[in-house]
Amino acid sequence: MKEISVIIPCYNVVRWIDRCLTSIVRQTIGMDVLEVICIDDASTDDTWEHLQEWEQKYPDNLVLIRQEVNRRQGAARNLGLRYASTEWVAFVDADDWLEPDYFELLHAPALEFNCDAVCCQSARDTSEVLNYFDQDTKNMEGKNDSLICADTETVKKELLRTRGTSTGPCAVLVHRRVLIEHEICFPEDLVYEDRFWPPLLYIYVNRIYLVEKRLYHYFRNLHSTVFADNNDHLIDWMTVQIIKWREYERRGLFRKYYDELAYDILCDAVKIMTLICRSDMPSFSLYQLECQILAERIPDCKNNLYFGEFQESSRCMLEALYSSLDREGFRQFQQMVKQMRMLLKGLQNQ
Repeated sequence: MKEISVIIPCYNVVRWIDRCLTSIVRQTIGMDVLEVICIDDASTDDTWEHLQEWEQKYPDNLVLIRQEVNRRQGAARNLGLRYASTEWVAFVDADDWLEPDYFELLHAPALEFNCDAVCCQSARDTSEVLNYFDQDTKNMEGKNDSLICADTETVKKELLRTRGTSTGPCAVLVHRRVLIEHEICFPEDLVYEDRFWPPLLYIYVNRIYLVEKRLYHYFRNLHSTVFADNNDHLIDWMTVQIIKWREYERRGLFRKYYDELAYDILCDAVKIMTLICRSDMPSFSLYQLECQILAERIPDCKNNLYFGEFQESSRCMLEALYSSLDREGFRQFQQMVKQMRMLLKGLQNQ
């Protein structure tokens, strides 16, 4: 009987999909327990043909879905979740890959401790081929696996503060019941949809296990969406900010978790502002838009319970967003940020 559904959105990944699927079929847990759902998001290369070849090799394990119109990863993941038939769900990006014992090490504590979710560590990897971590890289020195009973408001707040601002849908094994019952899904037709998902997960899970090993290879593809110098992508991220805020309001979550959820929005703002300033053609309009988003939702970031946890560079970004700089002031700030990045890069190369 299948026990884990592996959901993989695929769009023009002909260069990487074989590596990803190879890392899955080599799992020590065995293919008998895995249901692999691949959603071709209207690829224009040979991704679909590659997926069909894999389906012929593993007809009892692969479920292929082909979308006629590109809807982005969020819609693909949502569609894959509707097809999932197992208790457990894992999301994997098609250009990433897994350590051979990924599912074995996540599934065992999920059953032993009756968890809602199990998380592991990931690491960026620039390799063009399938490789695996050595033991020193794989193991997190000085850290032990732990079970978190998140059945109180206090513990959930701590999860939101420490995990929900960084952990995405990958490197997590989650019980499908949690996602279905609490309607935890992804915004569709947008990039940066993964920023929506983690805070809701950490609010609704009651038992979560942390595996302190690097088991997930996050491919640092410099040609991918997250590294593209594209203002449309930043608009998508701002849209996700607004969607998150409205969803928190709709669910009534601000009554208990206002500071934590506002902190999450502020973390987004810092990263958005950083990307705006790094752009070769920084957009003053996008800067103004992000200023407006924050002003309408978090009038004074310094009143946030966790403001002191921001590093100095992050507080500098927030100060610029709350100063509503004019065009010349924005240009000067952006130049300062670029000079600081060049200085830090030079120091790192010494």
